[in-house]
Amino acid sequence: MKKKLLILVTAIMLVLAGCGAKPTLAQWVDGDDITSVETELNSMYAGTGIRAEFSAEGSDVLVFSCIYEQQLDFSGSSQEEINTTFSQQLNVLSTAMTPIFDACKSETGIDLSCIRIKFVNADGNVIYSQDFTK
Repeated sequence: MKKKLLILVTAIMLVLAGCGAKPTLAQWVDGDDITSVETELNSMYAGTGIRAEFSAEGSDVLVFSCIYEQQLDFSGSSQEEINTTFSQQLNVLSTAMTPIFDACKSETGIDLSCIRIKFVNADGNVIYSQDFTK
């Protein structure tokens, strides 16, 4: 899981490095730069069992989805146990988020309300989601 968190931080920083003009968040995420970053990330980290996908929710929520390529079985685990496990792992990232907010604001003009990290099972169901605010 720690390797996957490193991938997450690297991915977000690569996305921010690709900022050019000042489009809306949806335009930026759907643009060629972000598509290229997704393609490169997914190529670099092929074989890890997850793929990265960036999206925008509304005008000010940057979403980074980690999508598992094979279905994970959480039978026998309550949602509370799943939430605890993922939140403990992601709390390590809380200090890394502030520079991402700042960089996105300076490079795109977008003042993000949050960065949402989602873990999505192969069937499309969200396993866990956490919002990071500035």
